[in-house]
Amino acid sequence: MSDRDRTALAYVAATAATVVGAVTHRPGLQYVAKPAMMPILAFRTRATGDPTLALGLAAATLGDVAMIEPDDDRRVRLGAACFAVMQSAWSRRLWRTGSRVRPVVAATRAAGWAGGVAIARRRVPGMLPVTATYGGLVATTATLGADGSRDAAVGSTLFLISDALVLARRAGSPRYADALEAAVLVTYAAAQWRLVRGLSEPLRTTGRRSRGRGGTASARDPRRSR
Repeated sequence: MSDRDRTALAYVAATAATVVGAVTHRPGLQYVAKPAMMPILAFRTRATGDPTLALGLAAATLGDVAMIEPDDDRRVRLGAACFAVMQSAWSRRLWRTGSRVRPVVAATRAAGWAGGVAIARRRVPGMLPVTATYGGLVATTATLGADGSRDAAVGSTLFLISDALVLARRAGSPRYADALEAAVLVTYAAAQWRLVRGLSEPLRTTGRRSRGRGGTASARDPRRSR
C-alpha cells in the first residue's frame, strides 16, 4: 500500500469517526478525530512546502475544533473567523494559479449568498453576521474555483453546499439536526479533499489556464514547461 493510499484511508477514517461522534453526541470522539483531518491532507499534499496551503489548513484545523459545538454562537463565530482565513488563502491560491472571475458564475454565487443572508435575517438572526461576512468569502472562493481545475471547481461547489447545510441546520427543525450535521460534515470533508488536491497543483507563472470542453478551465497548461 502506497503512502497516498494510507493517507486516503486515514482521511476517510477520521471523517467517519467525526460523523459518528456528531450524530451520537460524543464530542470526545470528535475532539480526537476531527482535528486530524486537515493534518492528514497537509501530509498528503506536502503543504509544509507551500505557505498558503499550510496557512489555510492550519486555520481550517482551528475552525474544525471550534465547530465541534455547532449550536454555540460564540464558537460558531470563532470557527467562521478561522475559516475566513482559510477561504482567503484558498482564493489567493486560486488567483495565483490563473483562476479569474467569470460574470455569470459570480452572479449565481452572489444570488446564493443573498438568499442565505435573507434566510439568516429572518430565521436565525444570530447567524446573520457570519452568513453575511464569511458567506461572501465562500462565494468568492467558489467563483474563482469554477475557473480552476476540475478538483477546484467541485471542491469549492461542495463548500457552498456544506455551508448552506450549516444554515439549514440552524434554521430548520431540531428533529433533522443530526442528519443535517452528518451531511454538513460529509460534504465538508469531500470539499476539502477535492479543493486542496486542486490547489496543490504547481503554480503557473504565465498565462491563463487553457479551456477544455464546455469552457471549463483545464488543470493543465500547455504553455507551462514540463
